[in-house]
Amino acid sequence: MGDRPMSRGKLCIKPLEVISGKDVERVHLASLDILDQIGIKVFSERALKILADAGAEVDFKAAVAKIPSHLVTEALGRCRRPVKLCARNPKYDFVMDGEHIHLCTDGSGIGVLDTETGLRRDSTKKDVADTARLADYLEYLNIYYPSVTPLDVPKHSHVLHELDASFNNTEKHVTSGTTYMREEAIYDVKMAQAVAGGEEELRKRPIFSAIVCTSSPLLLGLTTDAAIEFARAGVPPIIMTMPLVGASSPVTIAGPTVLGNAQILALITVLQLDTPGAPVVYSSVPMAMEPQTGLFAAAFPSATMITVAHIQMAKHYRLPIFVGGWGAAAKVPDEQAAYEKAIMGYSMVLAGSDITSGPGLLENYTILSYEQLILDHEMYTMMLETLKGMEVSDETIAQEVCAKVGHEGHFLGQKHTIDHFKELWMPSLSDPRPYQAWAKDGSKSVVKVAEERVKSILKSHKVEPLSKSVQEQFARIIKEGEDKIPK
Repeated sequence: MGDRPMSRGKLCIKPLEVISGKDVERVHLASLDILDQIGIKVFSERALKILADAGAEVDFKAAVAKIPSHLVTEALGRCRRPVKLCARNPKYDFVMDGEHIHLCTDGSGIGVLDTETGLRRDSTKKDVADTARLADYLEYLNIYYPSVTPLDVPKHSHVLHELDASFNNTEKHVTSGTTYMREEAIYDVKMAQAVAGGEEELRKRPIFSAIVCTSSPLLLGLTTDAAIEFARAGVPPIIMTMPLVGASSPVTIAGPTVLGNAQILALITVLQLDTPGAPVVYSSVPMAMEPQTGLFAAAFPSATMITVAHIQMAKHYRLPIFVGGWGAAAKVPDEQAAYEKAIMGYSMVLAGSDITSGPGLLENYTILSYEQLILDHEMYTMMLETLKGMEVSDETIAQEVCAKVGHEGHFLGQKHTIDHFKELWMPSLSDPRPYQAWAKDGSKSVVKVAEERVKSILKSHKVEPLSKSVQEQFARIIKEGEDKIPK
């Protein structure tokens, strides 16, 4: 499976929408008004100077910039379209064209459900390597985002160790979401350049992208300096908003939609003023409040609706969109995980997100389950089948075949059946056998089947390693980064 061409799903049906066309425009105008009248606080002197030089009203003492609408409009016009994400193996390259759906692991978990004991433990660099190999093997996974943060490496340089384990264990595109400082970004870029073959080669073929988070309400944090470095290097920044409904954003659905959109537009403006034409990706992973306890969860309906609204906004701007979508509050791979991930994930693909992420993580993107990663991939393949819609033609209606078979025949031996048989969805985990056959084979739950599949893949799947010279460069970059990145 691992050597097949990159597979993608195409959205051939009407996308899911939660706001009307006129309300999309209203969200846009409200976002512009917030940036112009309220402004955004920016914890980056470089970004404040960029905005001031362009004509924004900047209070350097308060670190607040009021951005006029025309700057935002001009910035949106400069964004590169479409955006191509490449991989160290070119057969896994793809373009975010607004028509195809791609799947990404989700990252930055801080714990693992051990496949041997079922107990929780700290995440390690080996977990990054192992999940990268799983992602490399799974046909419909297009991007690898380090599923966990390794806690067995120096904390201040952990992102460099994540990239080391990632690039060495998958030939697919790699993204990262744990870079917060400019100094980290510099060394991230150096590692990506080593793999790509140099500075210009990385610009031509961005084999690496990076998630940079804005903060609610109305903050551009230290990640702004990292985003500037990425954009200058040709590494697409994935500009993410993560509003907490009712806490860091209004409790209504429309409020976080506008607030998050404004924050994304603000950072896009900074990046396009600094590096016109830089590739950028719109991104949203909101969290919803449970009103009885005040706790937050990714899979509640309000979070799903905000995300779908942000997908609509990205499409309005003709920008590629990366969202969560497989979040679950469930603690283990159980029934709760199944319905949370299925409903939320399906909403994201139906809405037409270019990239949806989250397979494998539980407890609101914090705990990795290897089994859940395989289960989520299976669900995703089912979802893609429904995105195709239905072709209605003489061939698919098959009226002549119906006449030939008659009233009491069957279609199993018909040439029409044989010709179209390979078009049917085929499960890799789901068990369609009758009870007796399932019981005779050990009465295994699908989680147990997934566990066995994980062990089989990790035992057998091999990834073409990076060259010795690149690995030597990695060692030097990591050593230098550990010395230079602030602790």
